[in-house]
This record gives sequence, C-alpha cells and structure tokens, in this order.
Amino acid sequence: MKKESHFNSNIRNLVYLLLYTIIIIISSIKIYIKISKKIKNIRKKIKGHNPTSGIEYYEGQIIDLAIAPSKEILLPPSEIRLKNLSYCPNYTPKDKQFSEIPIKYKNGVSIIVTAYKMKNFIKETLDSISNQTYFINHSNYEILIGVDGCEETLNYLYTIMDNYSNLRIFMMEKNYGTFITTNTMMSIAKYDNLIRFDSDDIMLPNLIEITMKEMEKGNIDKVKFLMENFGDSNLIRYAAGQFLIKHWVIDYFGGFMPWICEADAEFYVRTEKFIVVKNVPIILMMRRIHENNLTINKNTNSASFVRKWNQFYLESFSRKITNINDAVIIRVVGDYKEIFYK
Repeated sequence: MKKESHFNSNIRNLVYLLLYTIIIIISSIKIYIKISKKIKNIRKKIKGHNPTSGIEYYEGQIIDLAIAPSKEILLPPSEIRLKNLSYCPNYTPKDKQFSEIPIKYKNGVSIIVTAYKMKNFIKETLDSISNQTYFINHSNYEILIGVDGCEETLNYLYTIMDNYSNLRIFMMEKNYGTFITTNTMMSIAKYDNLIRFDSDDIMLPNLIEITMKEMEKGNIDKVKFLMENFGDSNLIRYAAGQFLIKHWVIDYFGGFMPWICEADAEFYVRTEKFIVVKNVPIILMMRRIHENNLTINKNTNSASFVRKWNQFYLESFSRKITNINDAVIIRVVGDYKEIFYK
C-alpha cells in the first residue's frame, strides 16, 4: 500500500512539473512576442520599414518619402541600375579629378530657383539675383524658376515677370517637392555652371562674381560659400543646399534623391569623395527663417520621421560609398510646362 501511495505521489509531482514547464514556456513565448513587436515598432519609427515603397506610416500618419513621377524608384546604391559612365572616361581617383569631359553646354551660368508657397518672398529673391555685379559685364546667364505646383505663386509671378531679364518660368504638374523640381530645372538648364538657390533667401550682390571667379580658376567642380541667418550674425555657416556646381556633375551622378527634405545633404555625402569642392570663407547670402522652412515645419524638422529615415539612409548607404559607380543614381524629374507672359 505504501509503495502504491509513493508511486502515485511521484506521478502527481511529475504531472505538476510538466504543467509548470508548459506554463513557463507559454509565458516566455508571449513575452518574446511582445518584446519583438515593441522592437519592430521602434525600428519602424526610427528607420522606416520599406525604403523603396515611397509611402510610410508613422504614428497614424501617411508620409510620402519619395514623390517620384516615374517607376524608377531609388534603391540602395548597390542595387541601382548604373548609367552610361563614358561621360567622364579618364577618372583618376588619386587627385579626384575628371578629365576630357565633353563640352555639352554653353559657357555661362544657370540660376535654379524652386518655389512653392513663396509669394511673400520671391520678389526680394529675384531682385537680389538680377542685381548681381557679375551681370554688369556678362549676359550669358539665365534664371529658371520651377514653381512646384502652387497656383498662388505662379499668379504672383505673372505680375512681376517682365521686370527681369533672362527669366524663364516653369510650372510643375503637381507638388513634387523642391528636389525633384530642382532636378527638373537642372535638366533644362543650358549653361555649364549651375547655381541652386531657394526662393526665400537673398543673394548678396557679389555672390555670382566671386564664385564664378573661383570656378574659372580651373580644376574646381563645386563652390560653396558662407551664409548668415537674417537677424542672427552669430549663426554663420557654409550653405548646404545653395552652391555653384558644374553641370556635368549633376548629369554624371544623377542629381538629388527625390526626398521631401535633406537630399542636399545626401548629395554632398554621396559625391564629396569624387569631386573637387572649393570652400569660399565669405558670407555671400542671407537665409530667411519662417514657418514654411523645411527645417521648421513639423513634418520635416529634426524630430520628424522623414528626417530620421533620411539620416538612417545616409548612415546605412551614402556614407559607406567608396566606389564611384555606387555614387551614381537614376535622376528623377517631373512633368512641367513653360509659362509665358499672358
């Protein structure tokens, strides 16, 4: 009887042990699933979950990361279909120079200005461009304005456009964003030097004269300069998105990513190893700060998901480029129509 009772007790203990083990396993699985979901959500918020889809969801918001008019969406550099690289056949990585570049464009400068909701600022910008000292002795220039799908800005330009020489205005079919609009205007530009400039900032009178003199010294591909914020002389730094650059550089490397913001930083990081950049330590422009700035807007400021995703891309891909071929992307442009005086 005692043996049977002892046997039953062992069976009962074994059953209890098995039940406890099952409960622990189930609880562990549930905890693992919860932790995995939290980690996945954190990664989505910081990195984005599909960098080639163009659409991301973040805290209930739909964010368009890359408004591309074509089906050729941008991929990480290692997966990008390469363009014909014969444009600069004798690249020598030792001195980071390109040689025997075909002369494709007229000698001069094209000023590229993109404008969205800039009715209140664009006249002052155009005045600062047209008053450049460089134009006293040079007529080989053009000012290209890409209106990024904003009827209000376009209608205002109709009222002032005849005040400016060598001005061409283009209306984008929709609001593509400043960088696709910039790519589009650069593909239209006819001169061998390009200046990218924003429609709410001010050129100081000698910006083009000084930067063109540097470019004409030879062996320079891009000229950068200092900028100062309006009313804040303590905040002086090199402009990131405003510069003078050789047209062939844009053609060769494919221009800007079709991002809402920060594509100018990505372009710099992706190309800086392969071109010669001249930094001019002179303040040549004034930057205006207002609520429509990409750095101020809540959807594109430093705390936004879009900028965090862009930073992830920069760290993961662009900063690791060591081969010139991997720095070449497919240039994304938008549909447009040229505007003439009514």
